[in-house]
Amino acid sequence: MRKKILPHKFVKDLKCDTELSGHLKAVVLLGTLKRSPKLSNTLVLSEFLAKHLKAQDVSTEIVRLADYKILAGTSNDEGHGDQWPKILKKILVADIIIFASPIWWGNMSSLLQMAIERMDELNNELLRTGSSPLANKAAGIVITGGEDGVQHLIGQIANFAVWNGLTLPPAASLSWLEDKGGNTRASLMKQFEKGYQKPMAALLARNLAHFARLLKRHPLKASKDAKKQNLKG
Repeated sequence: MRKKILPHKFVKDLKCDTELSGHLKAVVLLGTLKRSPKLSNTLVLSEFLAKHLKAQDVSTEIVRLADYKILAGTSNDEGHGDQWPKILKKILVADIIIFASPIWWGNMSSLLQMAIERMDELNNELLRTGSSPLANKAAGIVITGGEDGVQHLIGQIANFAVWNGLTLPPAASLSWLEDKGGNTRASLMKQFEKGYQKPMAALLARNLAHFARLLKRHPLKASKDAKKQNLKG
């Protein structure tokens, strides 16, 4: 008979390698369509993950995209009061980038999609130089929703992340697929604490911190061949 592993014991055993220590910064790109101060399931799940990241000596800033004026485009600054440059600065100084989105009609939110599109100029720099401004940062994914499609979304975001220099650790996602009304921040936190989200969040936090520290100690270097070929074959 298979021995059942209790979530609290599993979490207790997840310790970061003491040889890879040092404070880290994480930024969450929160794609909820709800502006502050409306309750968002994705926000609360991101806050739940932030609690576990704190246990790994990682401070987390959650950037609620709906609260910013982000213009459509693909450059780092579209002008006309565009607030994306403020967010981009937070991304570039972070050690860990977390993409958080609800599922909308089988896809990520329009706000997170826009944020990914606005990072296109970073991809252009990778194509030109063989080096990405996002290199040597770890990435994670948070998904919530009342419908199926979580694996599809994780695949989409993961594809963007790895082809733009980010490093995905094992077990790089945290999800909650349920759509019950009447939730409060406290009731959601209670559900996450009692559910499978607890061991998932602890594992994701441990892996993100571990890989971010590995990358700081042993950073990946741009390929000389990639520079010569301009990554375009």
